[in-house]
Amino acid sequence: MSKPTTTCAWATKPNIRWPPESVPASPQQLIDGEIAELRRFGYTPCGDAAPDWAGMWELLKGDFATLQRVQVPGYAQLSPWPQEGARIYMRRRLLADRLFEECQALYRHLHAEGINTERVEAYTLGRDAYEDAVLDFGRAREMLEDVFIRTVDRVTAG
Repeated sequence: MSKPTTTCAWATKPNIRWPPESVPASPQQLIDGEIAELRRFGYTPCGDAAPDWAGMWELLKGDFATLQRVQVPGYAQLSPWPQEGARIYMRRRLLADRLFEECQALYRHLHAEGINTERVEAYTLGRDAYEDAVLDFGRAREMLEDVFIRTVDRVTAG
């Protein structure tokens, strides 16, 4: 016997059905999906080792390629000013990664220990902190773009 489905009244696309045909089996599957997406951009779980700035920069420098700046310098080729900007940018990324991990733990506790107001509010605080860190990462990207315009682009244009 098939389950009855209806089109959601709030859906903007008529092909959205309720109940959904596939629902992740556990909260961990949702987290794993987010981890897989973040790994595309250099996410690594927290460890005790010092950051590999050059290695991380290799993963992230493509964010700064433009039509005018086809080749983005490697970390070692950056002068001190853009190199510090790059480290700030990467630190913001690392902070977002750590807050993401805290958010994961709060999410797991929420489902493992039962949903209640305190746990939902704790998760909300953790999620908000993570989202703020992602926005800070975006602002650091804008800052570094400005530094590149004032340094790297001038060197290659001159």
